[in-house]
Amino acid sequence: MSSTISEVGIYKDFEIIWLDKWTRQPKDMNNVTVEIYHYEEAKPGEITVPNPEPYIFDEGINDTVNIGSLCPTSGYIVDEHFTIQLNLIVTQLDGLGCPPNDYVVCETNNKVAIVNGRKKYALSACELAALINLNASGYTASAENGFLVLTGDLSGSDCYLKVGNGTFNQVVGLVEGDEYYGSYIALVHDMTAQNMTRISTGRYAYTNVHLEVPPYVVGERYFALYRGVEPVTDNPEIHEEDFTLVSRIGSPNTGIIYSFI
Repeated sequence: MSSTISEVGIYKDFEIIWLDKWTRQPKDMNNVTVEIYHYEEAKPGEITVPNPEPYIFDEGINDTVNIGSLCPTSGYIVDEHFTIQLNLIVTQLDGLGCPPNDYVVCETNNKVAIVNGRKKYALSACELAALINLNASGYTASAENGFLVLTGDLSGSDCYLKVGNGTFNQVVGLVEGDEYYGSYIALVHDMTAQNMTRISTGRYAYTNVHLEVPPYVVGERYFALYRGVEPVTDNPEIHEEDFTLVSRIGSPNTGIIYSFI
């Protein structure tokens, strides 16, 4: 199998030369096709909460977390219920490793303030994630573009995160009972089997496949699978090459990439 790189945005030509395994001379085949596919890696269940930062918490009112992490077919079930350690925002804020921010409790100038007799906290997504990770089990919290993200520890389509009855749901926008499933490794067809044109004895081509984004992705490894049927024995034969899509550099390369088999 040959391996090449291709620049995003080009029109790529695919060619196969079928060789007789004894004489090593080109030979014609029947029903010659080419298809393109890639793989998507297995993923865990993941929740990106609907509400963006800042997150305003009332101590003792909406500061409990309950997210279940489950893979029922393997018997993996983790269902922890805990209270966010909001007091660390006062005593160990620098230790959370988050960038500084200017979030304050509404109608005050403070990150932590007492309003109507209750202590309130204004947290960034990073700060909330750091506090959740102190007690979370079965998943990990992180921040992405100002949103809290919860990612399960195990991958697979039978693994998922389930939103429990934590009072923090109302702050981040989650709904009790909602489930977020992962996935197993998947083969994804980017181009279904297409008939190739015979150019000369044993030589077949399929031209002008536009490698545009989307649907193609820079950095992704793609596979071109060639199929044909030997006309004498009627036996199927397959060959394969792969290419990785890279950003455009210099002049576009629009030449044919050959696969000599």
